Amino acid sequence: MDAENARRDLEQARQSYDASVQPRLPRWAPPVCAVLVGAAIALAGAGPATGWLKLVTVAAGILCALTAAWLVLRIRSAQGVTGLRGPAREKWRTVGICCIAIVVSALASSPDTRWIYAGLGVAVGIYTWVALQKQVRA
Repeated sequence: MDAENARRDLEQARQSYDASVQPRLPRWAPPVCAVLVGAAIALAGAGPATGWLKLVTVAAGILCALTAAWLVLRIRSAQGVTGLRGPAREKWRTVGICCIAIVVSALASSPDTRWIYAGLGVAVGIYTWVALQKQVRA
């Protein structure tokens, strides 16, 4: 194996690894995921002080977040990337821990903090859109 073949093989391995960690996304995925993630946070903190309505809004927020995760995982599996390994697993673990913290704080929130959650929803939605937009197919 000469140096050119080794370089080509190394580049192909790097591209394969990058594709498994950060799959290319269709153009519609970033805005859809951004709206779902932003709505998840805004809904989680939108409920009244106590009661079933608070549980319903938190559950709706969880459902929005799970839908966004499902979309990304479905796109990954359509590209032939199954499972989470390496950096992808670490990223999803970090996101999962953050989601648990948001749910716990949303369950303990008061109606006075609705605007904080609405603002966080907008900010996180914009961040999600920008972060995922980097992975859109060229």
